[in-house]
Amino acid sequence: KVTRQHAAPDCKSIMEWLKSVHFYRKVPADLTEATLAGGTISLLSSLAMAYLFVSNFRSFLQIETVTSVRLDESQEKKIQINFNVTLHHLPCRFASVDIADVMGTHLQNVSANIVKTRLDADGGVLGRAAARPRPVEHAVARSVDLGVPVPKVSPELDVDGMREAARSRKLVLVNYYAPWCPWSRRLQPVWEEAYANVMQKPFARDVLMAKADCTGAGANLCREQHIHAFPTVRVYRHHAAVSHESYVGDRTHEALERFVEENVHDDDHEEAVRSGESEVGGVGEGCLVKGVVLVNRVPGNFHISAHSKAHSFQPGQLNMTHEIGRMTFGRPLTPAMLRLLPDDVAAAHDVLARTLHVATGQNTTLEHYLKVVHTSHVLGRRQIDTYQYTANSNNYQDGGSLPSAVFSYDMSPMQVLVQTERKSLASFLTQLCAIIGGVFTVTGLVDGVVYHGSATLKRKMQLGKIV
Repeated sequence: KVTRQHAAPDCKSIMEWLKSVHFYRKVPADLTEATLAGGTISLLSSLAMAYLFVSNFRSFLQIETVTSVRLDESQEKKIQINFNVTLHHLPCRFASVDIADVMGTHLQNVSANIVKTRLDADGGVLGRAAARPRPVEHAVARSVDLGVPVPKVSPELDVDGMREAARSRKLVLVNYYAPWCPWSRRLQPVWEEAYANVMQKPFARDVLMAKADCTGAGANLCREQHIHAFPTVRVYRHHAAVSHESYVGDRTHEALERFVEENVHDDDHEEAVRSGESEVGGVGEGCLVKGVVLVNRVPGNFHISAHSKAHSFQPGQLNMTHEIGRMTFGRPLTPAMLRLLPDDVAAAHDVLARTLHVATGQNTTLEHYLKVVHTSHVLGRRQIDTYQYTANSNNYQDGGSLPSAVFSYDMSPMQVLVQTERKSLASFLTQLCAIIGGVFTVTGLVDGVVYHGSATLKRKMQLGKIV
């Protein structure tokens, strides 16, 4: 009994102490008074709390993007460039991808990881071009070894002469040359000797090996046949005065004479194309060059220009108009990765995509200056590395060198870090409590001011102090 008597007061005292620390003591309902003004204020405060709650909840659901700039911490010494460029007026056999940078790197006619596709004037695919043109074997004129000058006996053609030759012969080969071209001068004596040998064959009346000076009487014919590399040997069959078949075999007596003998009675060019001795193109033949190249992470450029180890080019005849299908840096991003990136980051990833650049004058070089910035986009635990760049395009005419399509790049030493953050649940609950408590407190003060002000006003009116 003694133990129970001592335990009961202790429990009662604890309960009394808990009551004494009650922060939210209740007032009996019969001691409270409801007013019209108080009800109006309570309704307005409820609407305010509801509006602030909805706004805060929407803010909690949104993802916030935080951007920072820091030094690029990438340890890679090289960067990958992915490109897809269509040159509308440059055949693939002459299109060369070259790389140069400030460290002294100079690579010419890069072919690794690059695919060239031949296109006609309408953009149709003619076939895939060889990564590297087959080497052409050259011969020395036999008369040169004997110290005897080689006579120029093959016919010289102009537009009218070409039409007459095509009308009267089953097979016509025309050597389009320029006197200033070293390759043309090298072929000329071999061509004349091969012509003399062919004219002694039984089929001599069915074939003609002629030539056309593209700087003289044959200039109009060269323009009509779309000749821009010297020497170019065109093959005409079916009595046609216009041809898109070019002889690309060796420039030796044996090769030329064998080609004539095998094709003089062959109306079809398919066998010659399969053997690699001729190539069939089209008017305004172009080239789609696509692939990837690895370059040093230093200022430099890669450019596409006309290059050949067996031809010379006349600068004014080359047109470097091109369309860029893709130009990106770093590892290619999948469509799923691009969808995760913000719109502005995804757009800056491939600024030059689907742009056309036209050479408006002769011998016009089109240059694009690209300022590249490494950008990392952090999505939770996942990081997507990409490279944004800005592009400034320009064109200029240089009479002393061949035109080209130049892509100059400069890597920024800074890195942009884009992080997406979501507001924490604790922050949301804290703001929610602040909204409810703040609105409740402020409206309580307003209600008190209105209540006591109206009560004071009523008392004064009852005492007659206010009429």
